[in-house]
Amino acid sequence: MNTYIVYGITDCPACLRACADLMEADIEYAFVETDFARGYREHLKDKYEWPTFPIIIRQVNNVVVKIGGYNQLKEYMKNPGALS
Repeated sequence: MNTYIVYGITDCPACLRACADLMEADIEYAFVETDFARGYREHLKDKYEWPTFPIIIRQVNNVVVKIGGYNQLKEYMKNPGALS
């Protein structure tokens, strides 16, 4: 399985842009809304060692690859081989 997961907040501009970029690239992703889960957001920041949202990861055959935030996703998407 190859899944992109965007952990985000619904009114976060960077979160929305990340989702829009993935949609425009025709890449399937799951958006995990963390609006009302402050404790879970802190857990995610600690788990993925990332200070802001969105936190974007990719799961490939049960291996988790941390992409990072929106700017890191943009860089990651510049490499077409990384997306498949």
